[in-house]
Amino acid sequence: MTDLLPKKIHDQMTKLVAECNDSMAKKQMWRTDTEARFSVLNDAKHPTNASKYWQAVKEQSVFAEQFTLLSFNYRRNEIKIKKIKHQIEHLEADDEFALMELEVDLDECLFNKKEYQIQALDRVREIQMWSDIKKELTDAEDFDTENVNTHQIESYLQILENRRITLSPSSSQPEIMNVLGQLNTLRRLLSLDELPLEETMKELKDGRGETTSR
Repeated sequence: MTDLLPKKIHDQMTKLVAECNDSMAKKQMWRTDTEARFSVLNDAKHPTNASKYWQAVKEQSVFAEQFTLLSFNYRRNEIKIKKIKHQIEHLEADDEFALMELEVDLDECLFNKKEYQIQALDRVREIQMWSDIKKELTDAEDFDTENVNTHQIESYLQILENRRITLSPSSSQPEIMNVLGQLNTLRRLLSLDELPLEETMKELKDGRGETTSR
């Protein structure tokens, strides 16, 4: 970076290199265990252990797929590094500019290699995190871990009940219809009494009563 920065700033940056390398190595890339539990698997969106489990399956699957794709990029980058080193070794002695370009290409590939390695470590960390969460959930309760459909009626019923509680006179008619329509459909499938749609809509529109009273 000698020519990139004024000497005074270059010297300043040189002193920061070790700290920057440390920050790059330990920076947060993806979700922590805390974020996974309170943000991704929050009780409003995933009210049952089964719904949390199947969301964890989705999350882990995405990270496993991305880890595999990352491995392809890493392997391609390794080939580039070998090619560049081979080109440098067999370069004509007087081809100065070509050598300079190859050195830049090599530095870039080595930087990418380090970044891929950092990403790979954090992806494995999150894959393991979701594995631990799945085990906690299955240890705590016995539910179907082979068929995602099994839990969905019960889970969606609780989700929609949570959404119904948040409805207010300011809620739009399409929002109210969407929540109550889906909720009544699930209640019918479970042979439960359906909510009086017209009366509930009127109460919300007039601002009377609480939607939780039914």
